[in-house]
Amino acid sequence: MARIKIISNPYEREISYFSYNKEIEEWEDIKNSNINSRLREDESGKAFLPFKIKEIIDIIIAEYYAGSEKVEVIFEGTRDDYAEVEAVCHAESICNKITLTRSVRTLENARDILRDIKETFEVVHPIIEKIVRDDERVKRNLGKVSGALDDIIPICVFGNYSAGKSTFINALIGGEVLPSGGDPVTAKIYQIERSTQEDRARIKFQYKDEDIILSFEGNTYRVQNGNPESEIVQEINRAVQEGQKDDMLSVVSCALELINGFEKKDKNQIVIGNVIELEIPFSKNGIGQSFNKFVIFDTPGSNSASNKEHSKVLAEALEGFSNGIPVWITQYDSIDSEDNASLCDKIFGIKALDKRFTMIVVNKADGADLPEKGFSKEQVKDILEYNAVEKMYAGGIYFVSSIMGLGAKNDGELKDKHYRKTYRSQQEMYLDPEDEDYVELYKYNIMPEQIKSSALEDAAKASNLIYVNSGLYCIEKEMENFASKHAAYNKCQMVYMFLNDVIDETNKRIIYRTESLKRRRETRKKELETTKLQLIDNITKEVQEKETEFDKGSRAFLKSYLDGNLNYTYTQEMLDGLEKEIWEQNSKESNYAAQEKDFERTKVRLVDHLKWNAQNLRRRNVLDTVKMMKDDLVRDYKIMQESKDEKGSAEREIDKATADALMEIVVEEYKKNVLSAKDILSDVLKKQWYADAQQLRNRLIEIITGSEALSAGQRNELSDIIINYRPLEFNDDADSIFIKKRFLRGNVLGLQLADLEKLNTKRLAGTYNEKIRKNISAIAAEMNNSYFTSFKNWEQSLASAIETNITEYNPQLREMAELIKEETDKIIELEDNQKTIGSSLEAIRELMAWKVLD
Repeated sequence: MARIKIISNPYEREISYFSYNKEIEEWEDIKNSNINSRLREDESGKAFLPFKIKEIIDIIIAEYYAGSEKVEVIFEGTRDDYAEVEAVCHAESICNKITLTRSVRTLENARDILRDIKETFEVVHPIIEKIVRDDERVKRNLGKVSGALDDIIPICVFGNYSAGKSTFINALIGGEVLPSGGDPVTAKIYQIERSTQEDRARIKFQYKDEDIILSFEGNTYRVQNGNPESEIVQEINRAVQEGQKDDMLSVVSCALELINGFEKKDKNQIVIGNVIELEIPFSKNGIGQSFNKFVIFDTPGSNSASNKEHSKVLAEALEGFSNGIPVWITQYDSIDSEDNASLCDKIFGIKALDKRFTMIVVNKADGADLPEKGFSKEQVKDILEYNAVEKMYAGGIYFVSSIMGLGAKNDGELKDKHYRKTYRSQQEMYLDPEDEDYVELYKYNIMPEQIKSSALEDAAKASNLIYVNSGLYCIEKEMENFASKHAAYNKCQMVYMFLNDVIDETNKRIIYRTESLKRRRETRKKELETTKLQLIDNITKEVQEKETEFDKGSRAFLKSYLDGNLNYTYTQEMLDGLEKEIWEQNSKESNYAAQEKDFERTKVRLVDHLKWNAQNLRRRNVLDTVKMMKDDLVRDYKIMQESKDEKGSAEREIDKATADALMEIVVEEYKKNVLSAKDILSDVLKKQWYADAQQLRNRLIEIITGSEALSAGQRNELSDIIINYRPLEFNDDADSIFIKKRFLRGNVLGLQLADLEKLNTKRLAGTYNEKIRKNISAIAAEMNNSYFTSFKNWEQSLASAIETNITEYNPQLREMAELIKEETDKIIELEDNQKTIGSSLEAIRELMAWKVLD
């Protein structure tokens, strides 16, 4: 049997493949073991696994399936991805060729850890702001990460000017807002987001370098910011009054149309900024009901002859994106045009968009010459080989009538004459399954089989037939799916990479400050009297020696303490007793005893019937009695077997409920004990480090009072400074947060239970004891390292204060002393901040790291 391993890491955008070599009993990278394999083609950065898995499995079958022996596929990755692989492998055409197993090595779903990563990032966000306030590049990246973590999902709509982008966006919004028409109507970038209030809208744009903000309520609006007497505001007033619009969306649309076309009066002068921001209420259907904050960007058509600056505006707007959904709007008869191919080349040059989820939307599909019975395999193959499609295909090709989708969201109440006529003339074909021209555009979608199958099932449950059949429903569901599931991987990775970058920048600052401090101390060395310089050297040496001594001592103390204390073990006997109590309680609640008695009665009944029939053999006709015995035996055995099955089923259900309850108790006990250990360790370690701090104070006072470099008054003054110097402090809040994220979330015991599995209490006790011992040791080491860092920063600050005061006794070096103290304080602050950021980075790394389940 061939064995293939698929390892998928969506955080790092990597999919790798291994085959098992029986001779050497090792896994080998297919890139090395099978140089002709199509699995060597690395496209993992181009698509998410769910969109590639059917193709991957087909390749495995083609290359490794031989005869009737199944190929064993082992999968390593997230639970969500495994579910997608499972759906493909369980298909009727594949299940007899592939045996799928899930490896014990696994990754967390990003959507399950994103909240923890957000909370971890929030701890260090203000620290980062302070560190990088003078670095524009890092500040911009900080803004991007913050925006991504705020659940903002950009939808970037691009395409050639006649493809119907504006109508498609109107359909997403659920209202007639953006102007539409045959000419290139979008001369600017529209940035559209959902208003927080259903009866409010807002337009923001730049006019002659001045910010203009228009606030809309009902059929009226006011100038919230900017000059109300400016030419453009006067023009908007005139257009709204002449249009006599009676609802908010119409007034907004009227204002947008005027702003968009304002520069057409004088093409040589640019007075409107490239981006027009719009806040507008969305329909309650589709993305309008999402918890995610979708922000739609409508970009100018790249092939507009009348607006040569369109391509430049498009490129500039896209450069500011992160974690966005690229949505390419095209038409069926122009999908393979040179304009589209050129546009795709430009999109692939932009790093900020996640091209693994590019959606190709074939708009105006109701007017296209689509095959009545759907695409054949050959036609699908031809479409996917079109130049532009081949470059962009990732998240699927979706067929839609934006007008019908828009009308469906508004019960056919449309303002635009073309919209209205189109909707009314076609609505019966979208509503009546008996109509000979019944339209179901979403069924033409070209997607991976398991994803399309799920989409078809989902669409069949929806009640608004026109909305579903228009194709818009399926598109919005997939956008939501990306935002809720796939985009989370990008967000997690963004935070991780950004924190790495911040640590690098912090290192540079520490190095710079350290070099500066070194130069200042060299200067002071040349100017300060020999006796005082020797005193400072003695103090510095003592601080360094005590630092090393206390660090080593704390580790030895910690090991000794852990060996003799903090015993939180479970024995198998303890778990067996607890399991028995829970089982008996579940048995009572499920009426299991009655089922057990019923089974015993069926066994007695079978035996009684056999005895009775045996006794009648001598009294009745032998053939009739034997036939009766046979019928009774069959009937009684069937009844007994059914009763036994019911009893067995009930017993398995009780086992499962007992296992779940026992696991819940053990997990809660684990969490409680970890927190208890953390609190005990905190008290014990703090006491140790406070004692060390006091020992250092005493030793420094001895050095000061025994020095002849200072007068008696100066010695007393410095001794008082040491005695009254601020106490040692620890950053418990941040440490507590990072410990909880690393050790108290997810599958804390790393156990993988099969359905209806009876717990192995010996295994559970062993796993629990090993896990809590190992993790308490790791927490103790981390806390001790954190406290040592706090002590080190405190002692350096104390030593710096002593040095400053010694130097200040020389009036000529007083300014130098202040500069040295300032540099020292900045280094201490940077190192402390770096430690906190490093802890957050480690917590995030742990959340995203591979884990092994027992």
